[in-house]
Amino acid sequence: MKTRERNTRAKLIEAAYKVLAAKGYENCSIKDIAHEAGVSPGLVHYYFANKEELLVAVVKEATDAYCRQMEQMRETVAADQLADAALAEPLERTRRNAEWYKLRYELYVLALRNPTIRSGVKELFTRGREGIEETIQAVAGKPLSNGSEMSAILFACFEGLALQSLVDPDFDLEGAYRILGQMAKQFVQSQLTSEGK
Repeated sequence: MKTRERNTRAKLIEAAYKVLAAKGYENCSIKDIAHEAGVSPGLVHYYFANKEELLVAVVKEATDAYCRQMEQMRETVAADQLADAALAEPLERTRRNAEWYKLRYELYVLALRNPTIRSGVKELFTRGREGIEETIQAVAGKPLSNGSEMSAILFACFEGLALQSLVDPDFDLEGAYRILGQMAKQFVQSQLTSEGK
């Protein structure tokens, strides 16, 4: 794909994200996305067959960006500070990007009924769990025998805590993250002890 085509595609994905986050999947149209991007609806259809395909591209781009961010964190944050930094990131993301979480939850419901969207959500889940497991390994200094299971649990906790904070403004998100952090650190320590670091 040529640079101009990549740039146009990226512009359409960014516009789709804004419109989808603001209006929701059911209430937005290709025309709305084209208007946001400043292009004709025909150009959107040139790059994406339908709204579902565009939605999957939005999810993939957001997932890629998150994975790059987490990789950079693992490379730049000192090992003894990585656990705290990695737990602070989803807490801050929940606070500053509520619209993205609302779109995510809408995606999850759509994925139950739409195979095209399901494949994008499955990739989001897989890559999210893998990124968390890589972070657990970096904190521990080695792979842990139950690291993949713990990454699945942490991923579910991050998603569930964000949902609770969106639904209930009085929910103590910081308190829940404090407890979750203690549990995660205890898990890593117990694994290292049982595996004889």
